[in-house]
Parts: sequence; C-alpha cells; structure tokens
Amino acid sequence: MVSVTQKIPEFALSSQLNEIVINADEEVTFILKKNDSVILQESYTPDSQNIIRILDLLSLLESYLINEPLTDFTYEMIADSLWDNSTNFTVLLCRPIVPCSAEDFVADYFLTTLAGRDKITSFGRTETLYLTTGKLSSGGTTIPVTAECIFVNNQNQLLKSTRSLGNVADYGIRSIDVSPSQFTQSGYKLLRYTILAGARKQTFRVDQDEPESIGLKFRNSFGVIETFYFVGGDTVEPELTRSAAYFAGQYKTYHVDEQRKHTLNTGYIPESMFALADDVARATEVWLMDESGDIPITITESNTSRSDEDDGLFAFTVSYIFASRCQQRLRLLPDIFDDSFDDTYN
Repeated sequence: MVSVTQKIPEFALSSQLNEIVINADEEVTFILKKNDSVILQESYTPDSQNIIRILDLLSLLESYLINEPLTDFTYEMIADSLWDNSTNFTVLLCRPIVPCSAEDFVADYFLTTLAGRDKITSFGRTETLYLTTGKLSSGGTTIPVTAECIFVNNQNQLLKSTRSLGNVADYGIRSIDVSPSQFTQSGYKLLRYTILAGARKQTFRVDQDEPESIGLKFRNSFGVIETFYFVGGDTVEPELTRSAAYFAGQYKTYHVDEQRKHTLNTGYIPESMFALADDVARATEVWLMDESGDIPITITESNTSRSDEDDGLFAFTVSYIFASRCQQRLRLLPDIFDDSFDDTYN
C-alpha cells in the first residue's frame, strides 16, 4: 500500500516547499518532471516506519523557477500497487518566508518585498509592479488596475484623482508601468499615488526635491525585474593589479587587471523600504541603469545592518563592479547642435 501523507499543494510558493512524505510498504520510484524534462527519478526503500521522505524540494526546482518564476511541475510514483499516480502542481518563485497561503499572498500583494509598504519615488524614475493569480491559463476574466492620486497646488489645496491603468489578464505574471510621470495634473504637483488591483495595494510617495540618483534594476525575490534608486552618492575605488617581467633585459608591465569598485549609498530611507534594500543586496542579477542602455554589474559587498534600538533613519550601501572585463566607461560629450546647424563662420 502506498499513500502520500504530506503533499505539495496545487499552488505553492517556493519557500513553502518542504518535503513530500510517502507512506509505503514497498519500494517506490519517484519521478519529478517539468513538462517532458525529468528533474529527479529515484527509487526509494521505506524506512523501518514505512516512511519515505523526499527532501529539499526547493533546491531541485529553483534553477527552473529562475527562468520561469511561475511554472507547472508534475510528480509521479511507480510501485507494484500503484496505477497511473500523477500529480500536477504550480510553484511561484518566492525566496522570503511568507506567513500565509500562496493563494492569499498573490491575491493581496504585488510581487515585491515591499509587501504593501510605502516606497519613495521621484519624477524621472521608472517604477514597475507585477502581479499574478497563480494561474497559467485564463479563467476568462481580467483584473482592473487603478491609481488613486493626491495632488497639491501652490495654495496647498489638495486634489484627489482616480486614474484607470486598464485591465490585465488573470493568468501568468503581469507587469504594470506605475512610473510617476504617468500621473500629472495641470497646476498641481503629485504628492503620492496608490496603485490598486483587486485587493492588492501599493503606495508611492513622491520626493518633490527630485534628487540626483543612480538607478539599479535587479531580479527580485520573486524573479521579476524591480528598480531601486540610490541618492546618497557614488564612491569609485579603482584597484589595479600589475603583472610585470623582464623582456630583453628590460622590466616591463605586460598586463594590468583592473577592478573599479563602485559603492552606492541609499541615503536615509524609511523603514518601509528596508526589506527592498535587503532584496537588492542579495540579488544575483543586477543592471546599472544608463542612458545608453542597462549595464550588467555584480554586487560584491553590501551593508544593510540596522538596529531597532535607535529611532533614526538608516542608510545602506552596496558595492559593485562591472560584469564585463572592460571596467572603464568612456563618457562622450553631448551633441550641442544637430547636422543642420550652419557652421559657415566657425
């Protein structure tokens, strides 16, 4: 007799995948697959209590979830007393431990470690939110997305305006452009705006000073691309390692290995963004946002330490190098005039 006493739910967050427990009095062959690709196929003999445990499922599935954060899997069990035993389940990549079911989480939150807490933004920045229902096929419905905006004018009069951002499909992972530049009102400044999609809610507070910032894109804990802006400055520390030897009696440098370490400072950020700063620090895929295009970088160090004993704000740092062997960036002078400019008198 073979039975599964601890199953995988039909829809699960990857951080909630613990183990499969099988009660069996005979050898069982366990097969874990993604489509037709076999991830694990192993025969197991029950222990003295007739128990088989399939452990550490996350490590088996994570490499597949990095490429497809929302993915279907199948497991099968083969034994003499079993016939056609196959189970399908869907997994969403989620590295944090979440204290609720997968269904409740995706229904109530966007796919960010902000988890509904406020984020500071400013004009000129790119902001994107992602949502999912945990389904990979349509249920025939759509999800309306709206923005509740609060504006203020020079007389300190507030204006509330609700804007429609359209509808998104009810399956897969869907992205929504929620950059502040989308929300303007003549004669008013944008103070804050809240994005609503079903029960999901995310508020952005707009920094009116519009400070200079350095933006990073990173693949977050849910496998989607998020942005974070550093306003506390950039420190550059070039590290040169020279290799030299004697050639024809002369001591010459034949190779210089360069690592240009950049250290970015967040500036003081509110507690609501601490988890997001942590997410940047542990990201394995990161890009420097540049007007010429996104540049792949590698984070080498980070400092996101803080204490609940202090009442002040905290500033965090991350250090990175360019992923390319070419560590220098050449900045060209901007074109002041176009080709039609008459330079006869130059």
